[in-house]
Amino acid sequence: MWRKENTNGSFRKSLLVAFVCAATAIGAPMSAQAKGGRISVMLFAGPIATFTQQNIPEFEKKTGIKVDLTIIGGEVINNKTSTELLGSGTSFDVISIRGDSIPFYGTKGVLADLTPFLKSKTLTPADYDIKSIPNALMSFYGWQGKQVGMPWQASAYITYYRKDLFQRAGITHAPKNAQEYIEDAKKLNAPPKVYGTGLTMQKSHNLTSEFYQWLSAFGGGVIDSNGKVILDSPEAHQALKFYVSLRKYASPDVTNWAYERLTTALSQGEVAMSIQWTDTAAVMLEPKQSKVVDTMAFAAAPAVKRAASVIGGWGLTIPQVSKHKEDAYRFVEWATGPEMSRKIADLGGTPFRTSLLRDQQLSAKFPWFNAQADAEEVAVPRPRTPAWPAIDDSMSTILAQVVTGGMTVDQGIAKMTAAAKQQMGQ
Repeated sequence: MWRKENTNGSFRKSLLVAFVCAATAIGAPMSAQAKGGRISVMLFAGPIATFTQQNIPEFEKKTGIKVDLTIIGGEVINNKTSTELLGSGTSFDVISIRGDSIPFYGTKGVLADLTPFLKSKTLTPADYDIKSIPNALMSFYGWQGKQVGMPWQASAYITYYRKDLFQRAGITHAPKNAQEYIEDAKKLNAPPKVYGTGLTMQKSHNLTSEFYQWLSAFGGGVIDSNGKVILDSPEAHQALKFYVSLRKYASPDVTNWAYERLTTALSQGEVAMSIQWTDTAAVMLEPKQSKVVDTMAFAAAPAVKRAASVIGGWGLTIPQVSKHKEDAYRFVEWATGPEMSRKIADLGGTPFRTSLLRDQQLSAKFPWFNAQADAEEVAVPRPRTPAWPAIDDSMSTILAQVVTGGMTVDQGIAKMTAAAKQQMGQ
């Protein structure tokens, strides 16, 4: 998972090449341009964006709509999105946006409501199969009764674990709860060769997300459905105390680890297990990048008081000011439709549709698909408030002090609660 949530790191390069080669093989050939509209599209860089790019000739041939595509990676796209949507106007007709940014932009009224297009039998054919998209993901891209985006890339926290090390230690299954997780981490911890668990304790969005995963599993939260800050709870104290205790079974420099470093550690066999976003799972099975191709396994994230999995990802949106909304929606429908989703899944890209995640042939080939499907059934989004980006930043700053010993758990919870209340005006 801002996944992380997600950056275009070097560890994904060979995966990108695989996507490009496969996409080139199956993409429809370019035909004489049919008379139609023209749209501008901005996508977050990564394998799925590359695959989409390679298949655009197929879309253009089918619809007669010409696509001018821009692909941007890292934090640059977040800044670019803000400039485009909140400035004097945008030339883009489709923009990919992180799911947890939807409340912020939704409140500004800068995203078009896709509901009328989804209800149109002309624009959304029956085989689009919207029922195969989990309600949690549809809600993730909705705001105040409007569907302002559609899922395009999905990710969730699951458990990655080394089945060979588990077997050697006499552990028969992936940890199902917090107690099993920390006991397994202790048994598997054999520094400096391998550490019991991996963590993302560097001050960043990853730190907040990882703590939020455990907080959710312990039954706590940051903001309730009425917008009230509820962070100062027994569950939050328990979750943070547990989270900090995991550090003793992690690498000494884990406070410098973020998403990319954890992915490297997992793929190079440096850690025995970790919770991590599903969008790095394909890297584990890439022989040129991974030393754990035959030994990495996947399971649902541990539960405590409840089963929970924080979700992330990117969706496709249409700016309210677009003058080509119908043509833009045709692109969104095509890019998120079952045909494209199947092609992406066949290459190891994590799909968001339950029908594909539960497909027996696909899940046998890509063993994290079932874990992703399980995660979507207990999905927990980050708090649905425009203030979340600011709260997230404050929490990561405070959490970084707690995990390094500069602040106690109780002090950390108190300070995070105060910061959240300030951002929420409470």
